[in-house]
Amino acid sequence: MTDSVGTPDPGRIPPRPVETPYAVPEPVPAPVPAPSGQPPRWAWWVIGIVVPVLGTVATVLASSGRSGTPGAAGGATPSPTASATFTPPAPPPTAAPTSVSPQPAVAVPDLSAPAGYRPQQTRWGVAPPICGTGVLVDLDTGTPASFELESAGDTPPAERTATAELDYRPHSQGCGMSGIEPSVTELRPVTGRSVGVLRAGRPLTFEECRMAAGTGFGPVRMGGPTATERGLVRGAALCSVTDRGSVAMALIEDVSDETTPALGGRLIVWAEG
Repeated sequence: MTDSVGTPDPGRIPPRPVETPYAVPEPVPAPVPAPSGQPPRWAWWVIGIVVPVLGTVATVLASSGRSGTPGAAGGATPSPTASATFTPPAPPPTAAPTSVSPQPAVAVPDLSAPAGYRPQQTRWGVAPPICGTGVLVDLDTGTPASFELESAGDTPPAERTATAELDYRPHSQGCGMSGIEPSVTELRPVTGRSVGVLRAGRPLTFEECRMAAGTGFGPVRMGGPTATERGLVRGAALCSVTDRGSVAMALIEDVSDETTPALGGRLIVWAEG
């Protein structure tokens, strides 16, 4: 085999591959730190979870607080603590009570009776008469009955006074201009009856009452100083030996303050038999 030296045959020698030119790699940039004053990226994830949870807790606590504590608008039921510490306002000062003159206390009557008598207890009462009428009271029963008067000095018919002991009528000067309501009344015993006043403070007994019945009293103008002087006040008693022979004690317990007062109280009758 003959080697020949000469120019290479381009058809027989493959072309040399072209090499890629060498490039210097660029440096990898360092991570950029987060700007100062801003939380890192992972903190936003935490905040995104925590904030809804805190909002739910705050809503529950606020609802619980409103159910037990009165709001600013009012209407809620106060808590037990608030009710316990509440102090009611002091009541306004009131006017001083009007002084009332003391009245004698009414003693308890002694109902014991001597031999031949038996005690009975009921009530009596008489209202102020109107002009033109009078009132008779039977102290055996305490029953009042009215009768007509043409003038203040008239005497009631004998058949009307046969069972009566007291006579309550308008005073002679009490039916002037009005003609209806008397301005003054008077109490008197029926003519021929044994009636007297047992003064307040005396023992309310059979013997005391029988003795007082013999003292008698004339017409007494009621509702003024004359009645007080004559002993016709609360705590006293009107005593009588009745037409039936009984000893009657009419206690003056109810007496009004008008100038024409109403009278009444308990009636103790020691009846024979």
